[in-house]
Amino acid sequence: MAPSSTKIRRIVIKMVDVSYGGEIGFNQAIELSAETLGSVKLVQEKRLLQKFFDEISQDTGKYCFMVVDTLRALELGAVETLIVWENLDIDRIKLRNHAASEDRVLHLSKEQQAHEHYFHDSVSGVELEEIEKLPLVEWLLDNYKTF
Repeated sequence: MAPSSTKIRRIVIKMVDVSYGGEIGFNQAIELSAETLGSVKLVQEKRLLQKFFDEISQDTGKYCFMVVDTLRALELGAVETLIVWENLDIDRIKLRNHAASEDRVLHLSKEQQAHEHYFHDSVSGVELEEIEKLPLVEWLLDNYKTF
């Protein structure tokens, strides 16, 4: 590296030799750096989780968990960083009550979805039509920028 690249030298994570140029060489460099790049992601995730746990331990009130509280915070624009467990087993279900001309959204686990009372109006007993059902994680990925 040339002396003018001192700043670059400080941020270089790993250097690899590739046999090709262009896109093929770029892909080869990614393959050769996979372990190192994975470590970088792991470190970033650890820092993010440590910040979350620090907020909890210091009882700053700058954190929330559970689906209802998190969605409320998103709606209020109070979320700086959203951490979502990729295996969250909750669906966002939009239901329509044709008799009352109303829609409502529920966030239910698979176990909760087995109970019929979630799919009937509590006042009239009318069966609600399921008009949309998505895994909550997928819905958040599609909609987080709208908050």
